[in-house]
Amino acid sequence: MPLLRSGAVNTEFLQLCRRGVDLVAEFQGCSEQQLIEAGASQLLAAQLARLQHTYFGRTSNSRKQRLACEAARSRGHDLAVLESIESFTRRVKDTNRSWDLRLELCRAEAHLIPAIAKKRLKQLNPTKRPSHGVRYTRRPDGPHTISITADPTDIADIKGVLASVDKENPLAAAKQVILEGNPGALPAVHTNVIITLDQLDRISAGQGDDIMLQLSNGARMSGAQLVARTLAQRGYVSLVHPEHGAVNLYRTERMASWKQRMLARAEHPICAWPGCSTPADDAQVHHLTAWAAGGPTNQENLVTLCAHHNAVNQDDDSRPTARGRMVRIKGRIAWVPPWSGNPRFIPSPAHSSRPTRSST
Repeated sequence: MPLLRSGAVNTEFLQLCRRGVDLVAEFQGCSEQQLIEAGASQLLAAQLARLQHTYFGRTSNSRKQRLACEAARSRGHDLAVLESIESFTRRVKDTNRSWDLRLELCRAEAHLIPAIAKKRLKQLNPTKRPSHGVRYTRRPDGPHTISITADPTDIADIKGVLASVDKENPLAAAKQVILEGNPGALPAVHTNVIITLDQLDRISAGQGDDIMLQLSNGARMSGAQLVARTLAQRGYVSLVHPEHGAVNLYRTERMASWKQRMLARAEHPICAWPGCSTPADDAQVHHLTAWAAGGPTNQENLVTLCAHHNAVNQDDDSRPTARGRMVRIKGRIAWVPPWSGNPRFIPSPAHSSRPTRSST
């Protein structure tokens, strides 16, 4: 029987699929092998076997199972939607929480399921904090790997020592330091410590133990650690007003362009592009309004971006990059998507007490 008859769609197959849990119920107790022997493909047999076991098999969560079936039936979820729901719930290891998620998704409208599931999965499966240590990866037919996980300050210092030995070849530097005994040198750390004015008041009063400061080389330290190592040892200190941004940079000798770079790093100690973690010390200063388009080199027109995101930022609306662009809105840096949508404000030590997403 053709799917199209006189211009009208034959809806029998679609109606069959739309039966969802009621269709699955007809295969209760059937194994995957039985379904294959009855004529189902291996893929379809596996799908039906999984669904019937989940929605009609024995479980210690029978109440949630019944409610999920009722919700899926009420919403009219077809086989494809049920399989989509299962693709999310199987990522939750805890059985009870898996059923909670399944019930919530069965109650949702089909087009909202992916967004709801992704939000819940972030809550149910938070990113595991890596433990400190040294790990070795050995490959039978390839290079081996040593990876180090440590406090940000230690990693920044290790990177600085390697750079003092061979800035262009970190592997060669590591060999010299580890195998040949070259001690290298701890960096003089001409990096930038970002302190908001209210934090400075507390640190000056000896209350810096619980204040975490961001450094532009990717490290973090408490206010107490800053005092212990002394401000001069750090090299530069930027005062950042929580509402108005960078206040000033204090050092006995400086050029204006150097000051601007340091203040841009103070506002964004890492690349400001969403999701990027490149430290500002390894990044570039980007003109929000391109220099070629008449953009000035002043503080309000500058932001920290890594080389990659500086290159892909959409500087010219007539030449879209499909990656979006960075802008400043009411003093704060935001990323504007290439498609329609609200700007996404970027977190900054200068604006830590303010919301990070647009509400308009």
